Amino acid sequence: MNAVCDMVARAARYDVSILLSRESGTGKEVVAQLLHEASGRRGRFVGLNCAAIAPELVESELFGHARGAFSGATAARSGLFRSAEAGTLLLDEIGEMPLSLQAKLLR
Repeated sequence: MNAVCDMVARAARYDVSILLSRESGTGKEVVAQLLHEASGRRGRFVGLNCAAIAPELVESELFGHARGAFSGATAARSGLFRSAEAGTLLLDEIGEMPLSLQAKLLR
């Protein structure tokens, strides 16, 4: 655990994207929160478990939507990217997202 904490402290000094890769239940979200706190970022820490949300709702969660964009969209909503601006967005279990949406994220 000390090695992980040392790595977090070193990585938090840089303004870069970080990929945390381990099996489910190994504490990736905890490490991501530690990185966020150690980095001094002004914005919020926002996490999304991509495996726990219906595939048809993921795009709306991430990018937001306008009022009336689909049935049930009674108000405009900014997405998680906007909510995490100047902060950290954790996309947990991103491999469970539809491939078409993964491609949109890459662009």
